[in-house]
Amino acid sequence: MADSSSTENFRDLVERLHHPQTRRAARLELLRARAVEPLLDCLQSPNESVVWAAVASLGELRASEAVEALLSLLERGVLVVDVTEALNSITGQDFCGNVSQWRRWLRKSGGQSAGLDLGQCVAQTAEYLGVEPSRKNNSFRFKLALPEGRFQKVAVYFGREDPQGDELVMIYSECGPVNPKYFEAILRKNLSIPAGAFAIRDVDGEPNFVLVDTLLARSVTPSILAKKIENIAARADLVEKSLTKEDKR
Repeated sequence: MADSSSTENFRDLVERLHHPQTRRAARLELLRARAVEPLLDCLQSPNESVVWAAVASLGELRASEAVEALLSLLERGVLVVDVTEALNSITGQDFCGNVSQWRRWLRKSGGQSAGLDLGQCVAQTAEYLGVEPSRKNNSFRFKLALPEGRFQKVAVYFGREDPQGDELVMIYSECGPVNPKYFEAILRKNLSIPAGAFAIRDVDGEPNFVLVDTLLARSVTPSILAKKIENIAARADLVEKSLTKEDKR
């Protein structure tokens, strides 16, 4: 049970969620404190921005206690996309906005699933993509077929951490050897892609252009990972084709 001082602190943080200028900082503090109960209370707020902050936070925390409350929001059509993403993160299941399927799963499982482990996540991602990855320690490589008979390999690394100690998932694909004359063109491409960024990474001791995206592990589900892999494969292959006229990566 939380002591009176922490309860008062949570009350103050929840109040700060109601104000746009302080919402983000308050949400991050509630996340760090793993304040599940105050966040569950916020799902009842008439302020949709507060509800969104609570939904997103409970998903990131993979709080199994929130499944029933999130399904209630889904049934009412509240923040359907955000609620579905939170349910995906918490349960490891992917029923989109189909409330009946979520309810059937909840009756069968009792809501005990608290997210997929590494092996399950990769296995389900591979099933979505129709590709069997190769593995080396905590890294996996997917080779995706693309139009015009081309292929592109995408690497996924698990187990790394950011400076705050949060686990990361890194996804990247090689585009070709670095050539200084392409620096400006590659950097400008960063302004026109929806996620990730072009960067330089040493591959077998040689600098290469790569397309990379980094996600918080707690936000990753198989469906999210599969979409990221597909997107990076397609965009990296276009750059490889433009830079080298080859299909080696």
